[in-house]
Amino acid sequence: MNATWRKRSDASRAAALAATLLLVPLGAHANSPYGFFPESEQVFRRLIADPRHIQLGAAYYRLDGRDIGDVALGHSWGMTRWYSNNDYWTWQWNIEAMAYSRFMIGGALNDFETVDFFADLPVAVRHDGFSTQIMLFHESSHLGDDYIRRTNERGFRYSIDGLRSTTSYEPLPWARIYGGGSYLLHAGPSPARWAPQWGFELGTKDLGISRKHPIRLFMGQDFQSHENAHWNVNARTVAGLTLGFQNVPRYLRIYGGYFDGHSPYGQFFQRRERYTDIGISLHF
Repeated sequence: MNATWRKRSDASRAAALAATLLLVPLGAHANSPYGFFPESEQVFRRLIADPRHIQLGAAYYRLDGRDIGDVALGHSWGMTRWYSNNDYWTWQWNIEAMAYSRFMIGGALNDFETVDFFADLPVAVRHDGFSTQIMLFHESSHLGDDYIRRTNERGFRYSIDGLRSTTSYEPLPWARIYGGGSYLLHAGPSPARWAPQWGFELGTKDLGISRKHPIRLFMGQDFQSHENAHWNVNARTVAGLTLGFQNVPRYLRIYGGYFDGHSPYGQFFQRRERYTDIGISLHF
């Protein structure tokens, strides 16, 4: 009885928060200009060192003596941008989704190991170098058929819904620090609900190598600590270059990275992993 009541209560809170995030634009100042379908990263930029940030990309690494490939098929759609307090605050609402998959690479056929699905409803606000993003999110994780046939493991039901908030500050044009965390409204299979997150990013101006394609260097460091992994800290480091395209908001990111912590995949969240990877991602 109590478990059923808690589930209904969590569902009610999630529905109320979703309605709040969706209706926030209606509360903007009547004279504030609105923009529809804006670029998705101008108010709150993605956390480039977060191993599960929304992206379209692929990475390769060696793990436990095996060749592994990660494929991320994701996108962030800017829906609405508006302003308040005489343009003091800039607001934006996005919709995000991604499928994040792991494959064991070998021979003519690559074994499909696992896939995680993400759906986010973020609302962000910015003033000068300060920005904050709050979102409702859903994640689910599933084992691949090839992995089940090879190991005879059936996996477990991994499905979580939660609220995540992150605040970012850019003290200099080339530096950014951030911190925040998430709380799970519905947690399965672990009842643990908290996960703080913090990190920093560094970047350069255009190196001036090409007039048509601005090139910048970047470096990012992300830390996460999950209650469901006994508060052990996950550390992710990335560094590389960003290749821009003239007169369009798209850019290509090429990087090398290092991960040490519990697996970012839901089905493997209790496993400790350590690897160095190389990857590429396209943002548009």
